[in-house]
Amino acid sequence: MSLLARVHRGRTPKPPRILLYGPEGIGKTTFGSQAPKPIFVPTEDGQDEIDCAKFLLAATLDEVLAAITDLRSQPHDYETVVIDSLDWLERLIWDKLCGQYGVSSIEKVDGGPTGCTGC
Repeated sequence: MSLLARVHRGRTPKPPRILLYGPEGIGKTTFGSQAPKPIFVPTEDGQDEIDCAKFLLAATLDEVLAAITDLRSQPHDYETVVIDSLDWLERLIWDKLCGQYGVSSIEKVDGGPTGCTGC
């Protein structure tokens, strides 16, 4: 089939993707809890005072991915996924990569800087 036969025209509606950035205590988690039918994937314990649906605290990247996989593959009524927070998710990603590459620092993953100048 020709690629021209697969050309689409018009808008393709997609759900919004929102990233909130700000200092601790400004209301990012509260904002997420007010989204349509939210469920939290917590990577830190910041939802204690908020009445919301949440998975258990994710201590590894695999636990975060398992929660997202369940949301994609299992029937549910949630409409919004809130990952709280991304800076702690970043740490889980770094931990996974450091373990995968057998290094102690994210800078050394996949042969990062070795301290050699002119290499």
